[in-house]
Amino acid sequence: MKRASVYFVMSLLFSMFAVAATAQASGFGLFEWGNAALGQGTAFYANGDDPSVVAYNPAQMTRLEGTQVYGGITAISPYSKVKVDGSGSATSVQVFAVPHAYVTHQVNDKLFIGMGEFTRFGLGTKFEDYWAGQTLLREARLESFSFNPSVAYKVTDNFSVAAGIEAIKGTFYVTKAYALAGGAPLNVDVEGTSLTGNIGLLYDFNDMFSVGFSYRAPVSFTGDGDAEVDGILPKTSATVEATFPDQYSLGFGYRPLDDLSIEFDLVFTRWELFDSMEFDFGAYTDKTETFCYKNAWRFQLGAEYMATENWALRAGFVYDQTPTRHAYASMMLPANDRFMYTLGVGYKLNDLTVDVAGMYLVTKERYGMNMHDGAVSHSVDYTDGRTLGLGLSFGYKF
Repeated sequence: MKRASVYFVMSLLFSMFAVAATAQASGFGLFEWGNAALGQGTAFYANGDDPSVVAYNPAQMTRLEGTQVYGGITAISPYSKVKVDGSGSATSVQVFAVPHAYVTHQVNDKLFIGMGEFTRFGLGTKFEDYWAGQTLLREARLESFSFNPSVAYKVTDNFSVAAGIEAIKGTFYVTKAYALAGGAPLNVDVEGTSLTGNIGLLYDFNDMFSVGFSYRAPVSFTGDGDAEVDGILPKTSATVEATFPDQYSLGFGYRPLDDLSIEFDLVFTRWELFDSMEFDFGAYTDKTETFCYKNAWRFQLGAEYMATENWALRAGFVYDQTPTRHAYASMMLPANDRFMYTLGVGYKLNDLTVDVAGMYLVTKERYGMNMHDGAVSHSVDYTDGRTLGLGLSFGYKF
């Protein structure tokens, strides 16, 4: 009987964490770290000129004179339609606030320092409690906050380097109706803090051409918390360990006119580093889950035109590949390739700047996915995936 009970508990937890692992690794990366950048499709690795460069490419801090601050928020609202075994539903309407805040300081002609707070990973998916796919998912929330102090040094008038330390705090909550427990809610809640690092390079060939490079190292994540099945099993401790991928970003900046700047970026994420997750459920048996993910590219194109001395007009386009293979798609976000369109406007009055940006993101459809809830397999179709975003940032130069 004891062995059967242990097996029952383990099957519950493994089933849930199979979903949790996908949530952390299915391309839930966020790039909305500043609204001047967002208006240009987040193409901000070579032409960046405000303190949000701490997040994009900190080597660009050498362009920022004096002491500058920049902060704001971007509201993001995702939506999609899902069919489970032919029965249709849709995600609940939710709005998530993604904040950012930065400060940079010029120590002297060569040395610059900066600090930033921004969000690199996030997810919010919620369905009605008793929808057709409740045994696959009811709700999932993934939140993270990065604190990233950095130092930049101007080696020559044309070449700058930078390095930083990034502390990431992540929390994850997921709940679903467990099929083998009569539909009782199964809940998991974990959190953890990890340290990693980043570097940046910037080379200005002349007033027209520049190239920027940014690298963020892999993240060794450990999340601690608990898991339970309401009314059936009490809480048990839960620890999850995994390595999340590093990221390479290369930006090409071009200024054909004094009032016009254009940038094209390549962002490469090595999702192949996320090959497994280690599970420790306290008194119960440990387990390793192996996944099959592919490396992914993100292509960004953005432009800014200074219509007047005070007003800037911006636009951008992004093609974002998914790292999730069809067989590993998750109900939290059956991630597929995405297309993002952005517009923005900026206003400058003396030392004050105001940036507004909007985005519209469309996700390609997926059909015929096979998802297992621990008891039976379900056929899942994903359509009409889209996300709206609207952001506002303020900056000031002292």
